[in-house]
Amino acid sequence: MDTVQAGRSHQGWYAVLCLFVSYVLWVWLIKGLGVMLPTLQEQFAAQTWLVGWMLSIITAVICVTGLLARPLEVMFGIRTVVTVSGFILGVSMVIASFATSIVMLTSILALAAGPALSVVNILTRALLGRCFTTNYGTAVGIGTSGAAVGMITVGPFTQLLLDTYGWRGALLFLGGLAMHLGVCGALLRSASTDETNDSYQPLSTDANEEPQVGSSSAEETGNLKKSSRLSAFKDALSAQMKHFGFSVCFKFSFWITAVPFICRRFVIDQWMIYYISQAEAKGFSPYDAVAFTTAGGVGNAVSKILLGVLVDKGLLKLRPAIALMITLSSSVFLITPWVNSYWLMMVTAVIFCGCSGAGAPLNDMYTRELLGPDLLECAFAWMELATAILSFSLGFFPGWMYDQTGSFDWAFFILGCVSALSLMALLMEWVQARCKSQQAA
Repeated sequence: MDTVQAGRSHQGWYAVLCLFVSYVLWVWLIKGLGVMLPTLQEQFAAQTWLVGWMLSIITAVICVTGLLARPLEVMFGIRTVVTVSGFILGVSMVIASFATSIVMLTSILALAAGPALSVVNILTRALLGRCFTTNYGTAVGIGTSGAAVGMITVGPFTQLLLDTYGWRGALLFLGGLAMHLGVCGALLRSASTDETNDSYQPLSTDANEEPQVGSSSAEETGNLKKSSRLSAFKDALSAQMKHFGFSVCFKFSFWITAVPFICRRFVIDQWMIYYISQAEAKGFSPYDAVAFTTAGGVGNAVSKILLGVLVDKGLLKLRPAIALMITLSSSVFLITPWVNSYWLMMVTAVIFCGCSGAGAPLNDMYTRELLGPDLLECAFAWMELATAILSFSLGFFPGWMYDQTGSFDWAFFILGCVSALSLMALLMEWVQARCKSQQAA
């Protein structure tokens, strides 16, 4: 028993490492492309909304392909899937550096890098939920803090690569670093795929029992074969649908936790894509904008780990913490039109990154509490799909508003309203709890 527990502990911390690295690479890819957005716009002679929408499509595909995570794990095991996905991510970024159009660049990253990142992220987050029966908040806080590390490093690092090697050299270099995710995946240990004896049907050993070959006609035998094939097909289809976990979408508790996840993830993606351009539109230099995101990354890292520990120790309740993070991050967007000084930009970046960053582990803990550890993979995958629909539909909107008005201010104000919608989910849970208590009384 101790050996099993020790193995699970090691597996859990390896999963923390993989999750950490995947978040670093996710920020390097999306935020790095955001830093490159002005350069890509000039290189391909495209409008802001078009380039921004193409980057939103990449984030949307990352979300859509999360549905493949559970079936791939069942077929190949988590170690193989994470290792191969890590190498695919790096290779796709290297190939994208040779793109000759924005459509080609988007297609390569969306079809290869997107699925690789999504699958690794979902599998490792779900693995954490199964391995850590205690200190789950701390573990997921450390794992998701990779986004903070990526945010701290991606701005100055990408800007240095752009100035030294251009956007192609920057992507080539980042692709080489991304291949290290495959090495981290090799540390994981896949669950045994051996079938139990229950999956085999016993053969008759009675000597007096003989096969009744002549007892049925050829036509009946053919019908039996067709029936068995149809039954086998139905069983296989049912098993695959179970792997995709569509039934989780019919749970009311799923939507309570899905709404904060969807709103937060969409807003963060848009912030990462357009923030550098927004800071430059306000008159700040690219290096000032990078300094803002770096400071935001520091706030992100501190808040993620600190809040995870506080919730684990019972010093802070989960739901009030989520409501506080949503309120503060939304407020930052709502006051964007009036934030024009250097230090106000710095402070608001720290507050937004800290609050939205802390929302990631808090939302994972909220999902585990409402749905249990066994449904985490399916729940995360369907949440990602809903986020993808939003990104496909509205990912162009901030860039389009800038092209029309010459400012990102009101686009960010609207994003703040979207973020504030998350509070409605917490309100619905409270209303549901009140109704149940009244019925019980």
